[in-house]
Amino acid sequence: MATVRKHKRKERRSSQSLFRLYILLSVVLIVAAVVAGSLVFFKAHTFRVEGNERYTEEELLEAADIEEGTNLFQIPRKEIAQEMELSLPYLKKVTVRLLPPETVVIQVTETEPAAAVESDGAIWYIDYEGKLLEKAEESGDYPTVTGLTLLAPSAGTDLAVAEEDSLKAKCLLGLLSALTEREELDRVSSIDLTDSATVTMLYDGRLRVKMGLNDDFEYDLKMLQAAHESYIDENWSDSDTGELDMTKTDVAAALSKD
Repeated sequence: MATVRKHKRKERRSSQSLFRLYILLSVVLIVAAVVAGSLVFFKAHTFRVEGNERYTEEELLEAADIEEGTNLFQIPRKEIAQEMELSLPYLKKVTVRLLPPETVVIQVTETEPAAAVESDGAIWYIDYEGKLLEKAEESGDYPTVTGLTLLAPSAGTDLAVAEEDSLKAKCLLGLLSALTEREELDRVSSIDLTDSATVTMLYDGRLRVKMGLNDDFEYDLKMLQAAHESYIDENWSDSDTGELDMTKTDVAAALSKD
C-alpha cells in the first residue's frame, strides 16, 4: 500500500510540473505575440501638436525628429522632450504622449520673457524662472537688469553667474517671480543689482524702490501697493518722482519725494 501511495504522489507531482510548464510556455508565447504585434502594428503615422503659439507645428515636429513609421514603444519620449526644450528655448515644458495604434501627441507649454539682462555689452531675455531665451538687440518692453555678469550664456540654458553674484541672481529670480505672480511686471522698467546688498527697481517710471537682496519680495510688493494706495495716488502729481526705501532697519519703509 505504501508503494502505491508513493507512486500516486509522484504522478501528481509530475502532473503539476507539466501543468506549470504549460502555463509558463503559454505566458511566454502570449508575451512574444504581444511584442511581435506591437512591432508590426503600433507605428507612428499620425502626429498632433497641442498648446503651441510661438512655434509652428512644423517647427515643433522638426525639433521632435520622430520618423514616420517608428514603433511607438521605441520612441524615447523623455529624451525628445529634453532636446526640444533646449533647441527651442521658449518651450517651458514638453510632454510626448502615445495614443496607440499610430498617434503621437506633442503637448507643449511655452514661456515668455520676464526681463532683459545686460551683460558684457549683450542683452539676454530670460523668463521668471531664469531660463535664457534669446540674445536680443534691445531690452524692448521688459525690465532692464544691470549688475549681473552672465557666465557662458546660451539660449535654452539656465541663468549662470559667478559665485559672488549668486545671491544677486537668487534675488532677481525671487523678485521676478513675485512680480509675475502679482501681475505687476509691466510696471517695472529697470532692476539694478549693482549694489552688493540692495536691489533697486524703477516702478511706474517714477518711483525708485529699494529692497534688500534677502527680502521677502511678496511682503515688499504689498508694502509698495500700500504706499501707493495710502499716499502716492492721493498726494503726488503725475510728474512727481521719489523713492521708497525698505532697507532701513529702524522703520518698515521710508517714502520720500525728489
